[in-house]
Amino acid sequence: MRRLSFTALPIAAMLALSACSNTTYADVVRFHSNQPITRGTLAIVPAGASMADSLEFRTHAETVAVQMRRVGYSTGLPLSQVQFVATIDVTQADSQGNVTRPGVTVGGGVGVPIGGNASMGANVAVPVGSSRRNPALRSTTLSVQIRSAADRANIWEGRATKEANANDAGANAANAVPMLAEALFRDFPGNTGAATRVPLK
Repeated sequence: MRRLSFTALPIAAMLALSACSNTTYADVVRFHSNQPITRGTLAIVPAGASMADSLEFRTHAETVAVQMRRVGYSTGLPLSQVQFVATIDVTQADSQGNVTRPGVTVGGGVGVPIGGNASMGANVAVPVGSSRRNPALRSTTLSVQIRSAADRANIWEGRATKEANANDAGANAANAVPMLAEALFRDFPGNTGAATRVPLK
C-alpha cells in the first residue's frame, strides 16, 4: 500500500473557524490521500493502551463504531482478524488550556498525533474555538485515525471539536462524543485538509 505523505492544514482557515464559539457546530478537519478508501473489517482501539478496559473507552468506541458501520466498515471481530484499525482519542480542554482524558490529565495542546505515530495532519491541531477566551466554555475533541492492520499505513485521519458551557449537559463527553462522531463521519471521507464547520445533530 502506498504510504501517505504529510498534509499541512492552512492555519488561516482554522483560525477563521475558531473566531467564535461553536456550541451548535463542530469544527472538523480530515486528511486522506484523495484515493478511493476501501472498506472492510475494522477494530477500534484507544490512543492510550491504559484506557482499553475503561468504561469510557468502550462507550466511545461503540459510538464511533456505529458511524463506521454506517459508512461501510464491519466491526466486532478480534484485533488479530481485521483489515483495518481505528485509533480513537477523546480529550477535553477548559478555559485555561488544560487538556484531559476521562480520568487522565495529559496537559499540552489538543491535536497531538493520535496512535503514537506520524499523523497525516502533520501535528496541526483542531482549534478549541473561543474556550481560552471565554471561561464559561469547555471544548471536547474526538480524534480518529484509520490504519491498515497489515502494514500500519495511514489511510484516513479526522478530528472534530465542539464547545459547550461548562455546566451544560453538552460539556459532558458522554453527550458530546455521539454528536462529534456523527459530524466527523458525515460525507465520509470528506475533503482532505479542509477545515469545515459542521452543524451538530
